[in-house]
Amino acid sequence: MKIPTKEECIVLLRKNNVPDNIIAHTKKVCEFSLKVCDILEERGIKVNRNIVAAAALLHDIKKLEPGEHEIEGAKLIESFGYPEVAVLIKKHGLKHSFKDEFMPKTWEEKIIFYSDKRVKNDKIVSVDERFEYIKQRYKREIVDREVELTRKIEKELLDNRKI
Repeated sequence: MKIPTKEECIVLLRKNNVPDNIIAHTKKVCEFSLKVCDILEERGIKVNRNIVAAAALLHDIKKLEPGEHEIEGAKLIESFGYPEVAVLIKKHGLKHSFKDEFMPKTWEEKIIFYSDKRVKNDKIVSVDERFEYIKQRYKREIVDREVELTRKIEKELLDNRKI
């Protein structure tokens, strides 16, 4: 499995003209994701920290492009030779989260999905605050089941621990 380093991820973001504010968001998602990895590892659960870090940094590489940024980002990252990282990127969004091919199933997929729901801009926030922001920012009605899915994943990952 080929996984880009953190430094290579930043180069990819810059080469793809990702603005500084989105890079700041992805760096914070990466930081938060690695804290989730720590909790899982304390519980004896093995996770691939390198793929988590890469997917966290690259998950919004196509955020400002037309179309669905999760799908377009996954295609781009796969085209660079990182198909396993691309899968995590594809599964981080809400829009298709209840379709089987987009449902986060592995620990790594769940970490990226959940961590993105805990970072507003470049600040760690509660799930409630993040969903309120998503609702306002994207003029999107948040379906209760999306919040429920996020809380279910939160419980699986954190086991009642707090970050």
